Amino acid sequence: MKSVLFLSLIASSFLSWGGCGDKNKLAEQKQSIEPTAQSNYIVKYKPRVYFYSAPNEACKIKDTFIIKGDVVSVYAQYNGFSSVMFFRKNGDAVIGWVRSDSIEPTGRGSVR
Repeated sequence: MKSVLFLSLIASSFLSWGGCGDKNKLAEQKQSIEPTAQSNYIVKYKPRVYFYSAPNEACKIKDTFIIKGDVVSVYAQYNGFSSVMFFRKNGDAVIGWVRSDSIEPTGRGSVR
């Protein structure tokens, strides 16, 4: 019983941490959608571009990032952030938000 209560507290704390879930829901309502034909972007200058769970500085994901030269598919833009999907070398997808000023369009469509 103690472990169930503990796990429930951890899960609820994680989901409400920093209000990132609510910030992401708001972004989904107000974001501008990126045309698929122009959705390829490349990481430009920064050595590491971190993912965020919502388009807000408080929602940074500590150990999830892309590096200069990586290509992502951008789906939407909101509040200085871009909603992206990145495919790792093993084929796993990483989905989240990155700062829009850290990537630039390639002039091409979706990466996959």
